[in-house]
Amino acid sequence: EPFGISPLEAMRANVPVIISNQSGVAEVLHNALKVDFWDIDSMADAMYSLLKYPALGNLFSKNSPSDLGLLRWESAAWKVLQVYKEAAE
Repeated sequence: EPFGISPLEAMRANVPVIISNQSGVAEVLHNALKVDFWDIDSMADAMYSLLKYPALGNLFSKNSPSDLGLLRWESAAWKVLQVYKEAAE
């Protein structure tokens, strides 16, 4: 999926996430580990880091509500409405 709802659901459940830099959700999430989808070594390093250093995962889980709090359908709808208003001028 181009945006990626699964990481949002995981974050809501206090699960640290690893996402692709190339996914749409990477643009709005700051409290996630990001790797290039083709870089399997980087992906392995990210998984190892979360497993080896629990404090890292705890940090992402603790801070993820700040990312999730900014994502609201009302905000998205308002932005789309503003684009339509600007185009109509």
